Amino acid sequence: MINFKTNIPEFDKENISLMQAAEILEQIGNEPNPTANQLYAQLAVNDFPEDQYTDVILAAISIETMMRMDASVDELYEPTVH
Repeated sequence: MINFKTNIPEFDKENISLMQAAEILEQIGNEPNPTANQLYAQLAVNDFPEDQYTDVILAAISIETMMRMDASVDELYEPTVH
């Protein structure tokens, strides 16, 4: 996993959550909009600590919300969702 460090602890914590969420989403698959059950199941399979669920779930929601594909521009490229 890539490790980005700043001098701002809040950013560092959020970056860690985003990277963890991206890893979990990639393990689920490369299709957009995984279900909540798929996300919870993957967190459980990875023995993710329950006290970190909220941060990772919110980060996963952020990632999925920001993902979009403009077919008119991206028609020649096969996108990677996460």
